[in-house]
Amino acid sequence: MAKLRGFISIFLSCVVCIQFSFLSGYAELFFSFNQGQEIRDLDDSDHLLSTDGFFKLGFFHPGSSSPLGQSSNTYLGIWYGKLPNNPEAVWVANPNDPIIDSSGIFTLDFDGKLKITHKGGQPIVLNPNQQVSGNVTASLLNFGNFELRELIANGSPGRVLWQSFDYPTNTLLPGMKLGMNLKTGQNWTLSSWLSGQVPSPGAFRLGVDPGGVNQLVVWRREEVYWTSGEWRNGSFQNAPDLTRRADLFEFSFVSNEEEKYFSYSVKSNSTHSRWELNAWGQILQFILATDGNSWENATIAGPCSLNVNYPEAVCIDQKPSKCRNSSEIFVPIRGFFRQTNSINPDYSANLSLGDCHAACWNNCSCVAYESVHNNGTGCLFLSKASDFVPNENFGYSYVLTSGTTRGK
Repeated sequence: MAKLRGFISIFLSCVVCIQFSFLSGYAELFFSFNQGQEIRDLDDSDHLLSTDGFFKLGFFHPGSSSPLGQSSNTYLGIWYGKLPNNPEAVWVANPNDPIIDSSGIFTLDFDGKLKITHKGGQPIVLNPNQQVSGNVTASLLNFGNFELRELIANGSPGRVLWQSFDYPTNTLLPGMKLGMNLKTGQNWTLSSWLSGQVPSPGAFRLGVDPGGVNQLVVWRREEVYWTSGEWRNGSFQNAPDLTRRADLFEFSFVSNEEEKYFSYSVKSNSTHSRWELNAWGQILQFILATDGNSWENATIAGPCSLNVNYPEAVCIDQKPSKCRNSSEIFVPIRGFFRQTNSINPDYSANLSLGDCHAACWNNCSCVAYESVHNNGTGCLFLSKASDFVPNENFGYSYVLTSGTTRGK
């Protein structure tokens, strides 16, 4: 009898979810995560799926597709459940609070708190300021948003109390906002990952200009690094390619007394897209290929463009100096230095390769840089006296090379 009651309860919950999804204007259905339920890191099959199975929420170890290898640290995140070549995650719940073992448990407790508990420290609460007086439910929607909603008297979902779309990491999905809520102070910005193994914020951040101009801004360590130009007639003046696929997407820039934000949506549910702010400060726009198994890089936006002679070169815009000119670039090459003459290595785990690049560029004695830690953080700088030996069996060093001026 208990099993029968449980089945009826689950069935009725699903019916309510379907009805609410339809009435709220979304075509998507969603699967619920109820109070008292848990997702455990120890069980690889323990995930929350969106109804269509396209997105998964669970614990993961970043770095599986990185040359650095997979991290031993654990994070709670959302990723594409149906793509074999998917990115590490499109959202990370605890980017600054890694779990160092497999003891992680994610739960929605009876106080309405979305909570990650683990053996190594204090619980990580995703909605610490949320006060809940009644029952709540959480859902992973078919467009990748993880929502916490109140349950009204008849058991149907009510208003949104918290959502992952309000706390983006390095990825912008259709329906997300870049910008700010002028009433609440909520900011929606993307932050590059520190490295392929570390999803905590790196050197670059993407958002909307907080001033009077309706444009996108990339900040590099909080200094303006790139601007898109003003939004006019459906596109950005200096980055028209970002909005060129009007056949697939609808783009909007909203600016009023309450909000100022940029957003985009898909015209068809069969179109899957994402924007990513990478570790070099570039905005990458991806569209799922027709084979359904890979991503097509549709657009790259940023202050520099591809070097025709060295397409793999690091694309970071640096000002010429007394010892550098615009034709000099850093190229990632596998190998090692036979004579390692380092220049004041910086062991800070808060430095990304983008930070190493800037420091090496501004040091006339520096001819190469690489990460000093195995997780891709910290900086090792090599001087002109160093002897580099290319070797495919070693990791990447970023070596100063004289190439042609960058051009499209």
